[in-house]
Amino acid sequence: MTVVIGAGASGVLTAVALAARPGAPVTVVESAPELGRGVAYSTTDYGHLLNSRTETMSLYADRPGHFLEWCRERGLYCGPAGYAPRTTYGRYLGEALENLVRGSGGRVRVVRGRAVSVLGDAVQLADGRMLPDDDVVLALGHPPARTSDIDPWTSGALDRIGRYDDVVLLGTGLTAVDVVVTLAGRGHLGRITAISRHGLLPRVHVDPPPRMVHSGISGAEVSELVRQVRRAVPPHGEWRGVVDGLRPDVERLWTGLPVPAQDRFLRHVSRLWEVHRHRMAPPIGAQLRRLSREGRLQVVAGSVVSTGPSGVTWTPRGEGSVETTTGAVVDCRGPGTWVASADPLARQLAETGVTSPDAHDLGYATTDDGQLIGADGTPVPGRWTLGPVRRGSRYETTAIPEIRAQATRIADRISAGVLV
Repeated sequence: MTVVIGAGASGVLTAVALAARPGAPVTVVESAPELGRGVAYSTTDYGHLLNSRTETMSLYADRPGHFLEWCRERGLYCGPAGYAPRTTYGRYLGEALENLVRGSGGRVRVVRGRAVSVLGDAVQLADGRMLPDDDVVLALGHPPARTSDIDPWTSGALDRIGRYDDVVLLGTGLTAVDVVVTLAGRGHLGRITAISRHGLLPRVHVDPPPRMVHSGISGAEVSELVRQVRRAVPPHGEWRGVVDGLRPDVERLWTGLPVPAQDRFLRHVSRLWEVHRHRMAPPIGAQLRRLSREGRLQVVAGSVVSTGPSGVTWTPRGEGSVETTTGAVVDCRGPGTWVASADPLARQLAETGVTSPDAHDLGYATTDDGQLIGADGTPVPGRWTLGPVRRGSRYETTAIPEIRAQATRIADRISAGVLV
């Protein structure tokens, strides 16, 4: 039996891939009340849109229009180049898993519970139940943030913010964008200040999407890779096609860099890549521009010195002065890491040597196929992972197409082992 721990996007994609191949029964373990949601698609705010076009979001590589068809069958209009609400996509994932269970003839099942241990031949749940396994796939998604400030992904957390309250956002990435959208949708009229080291918001998609440019860059030095990318941008300056064309090459480029070069990328370039690669939907970009023009949203670059219940003390970038900005503090700096997580399962995996941190402590060390590398430096038989957990070893590993490809490779390996 293969046990998949987690029924968010990574878990659903894994179950779909396993069910499409001959092999052992599949058990998906999930503690959340709704299947398919995870952190990314747990939002109930219809203003939170996917930051990728509908045409790229199918669960099935051989049926690229499947998500679009699903939307239209339910009377949910969204063209192939449109951006559906994330909560709609979570529903799509959940329905896919439920349909898979119903149509599998008993081969695929969902077990409700929380996995707390992966033992030699079984997964233990918090209530003591044991699920026998031959293979275990950790489809853990993003770990929860560790913060003493308002965590925007905690249910009801933003309810504490009054309509006229000033707000300080720690971070200027997509989580901060979500918070701004939610507050604006609730009629919030206070001032919002977003602070990050670079002070950069995600860039915005354009319609129609530009032609993809396959630049074929290569190299083992970050500075040379950056120069090649800049040279590939055409004279009119439309860089989106170049960035999108790099997407299939990111894993090759990342793994081709020595670890010190990867560290330099993470320190100096990663934020620039993120804001250009993971862009906002055009309607969201327009909404943020309007709020900025009205003076209700300010984005600043600086380093946070301290936070408190009534505001943030910070140092503007390039200056020695210290400023204090008052308001409710919302931590938008993104999730933590499973390596540092206090989650019982993460602790047990580390303590028993099943997992080891990647070279950057962003997640778990793995082989090219997603097999976990244990504390002794060797692959752990029958233990696999995919998705955000592999960011340190593969970097670009949070979007559906990349996770789908990883799920396929893991399913191929597990199926081949069963058939031997």
